[in-house]
Amino acid sequence: MDLQEKIYIEKALGISVQYHHWKGELELPYYITERYDMRLVELARIRCIFLWPREKLNQIGSLKKQIRRIQMEEALPVVFVFKTMDRYHRQAFIAAQIPFVVADNQMYLPFMGMYLQEKYITEMKACYTLQPFTQLLLFYWYYRQKKCIYMNEAVKALGCSAMTVTRSFRQLEQTGMFETGKNGVQKYLEGKEAPDVVLENLEDQLSSPVSEIIYLNEAELKKQIPSEQRFVSGSSALVRMGIETEEKISCYAVNKKSFPLSGSRELLDATLQAKVELWKYDPSILDESGLVDPLSLALCLNRPLMQFVRNIPKSKHEFQKND
Repeated sequence: MDLQEKIYIEKALGISVQYHHWKGELELPYYITERYDMRLVELARIRCIFLWPREKLNQIGSLKKQIRRIQMEEALPVVFVFKTMDRYHRQAFIAAQIPFVVADNQMYLPFMGMYLQEKYITEMKACYTLQPFTQLLLFYWYYRQKKCIYMNEAVKALGCSAMTVTRSFRQLEQTGMFETGKNGVQKYLEGKEAPDVVLENLEDQLSSPVSEIIYLNEAELKKQIPSEQRFVSGSSALVRMGIETEEKISCYAVNKKSFPLSGSRELLDATLQAKVELWKYDPSILDESGLVDPLSLALCLNRPLMQFVRNIPKSKHEFQKND
């Protein structure tokens, strides 16, 4: 517990904020007092109770029961205070009309008619963007269309170490949209919602897989790089998918880590050169018969993710490799 949110509220709302010890805390059961630090707070002339969670939160239903128990001691609004908050929890709290404050970021105080989202989008991008491999694992999970995947199958399909998958399991769990566990000795990752719902909630945390773009002589590219290491991307992929677009120049995606060629940073001759996207992860892992996968493609093109995927034939985004 600190005073960061006090300064934030005073600055954002232009009101005084005063903290006091709350005598009602002494009457609460241990299962509540062990979970939170709490104070009686005056926002100008409005009194409420602030809770600082000490551990991972319970489900929304349990939080509502805890709030009702606290309000049995004094009928005041109860406000949760966080250092950070992911999109999933934000939406859940607002839907349940549970007040919260995230210092220097956002606040939802319905009893004051107040909802501010300062810096939310930019801070989410800066602080909560998934690591490239974690994004790859998320897409692998999505294409499988199963709520649960196991560590051993992910290691085999993604060609990585168990430690790498473990880190990505942990990052996905921290989004609030997944949980991890063990079935015997096998670790698993399980989505809390249907795949489309999970992806919609995490869209703000995804980024383009493209690290950089170069231009190469297309004939030389095809001669030097076998087809299984280059994948049609960009507008070229849209044309292959049957989506109407103007293909100005051939576009390919390759794995940056293993790509041996260098090229120009600018297009010099559209009749001879191809656009080459150097990806942060290997596009062959989500092989779509020579095409980059639709989710990664949508991010490359800066298209709304789920709208893009829903507008292409289902057969185009069924995971086929390693089945």
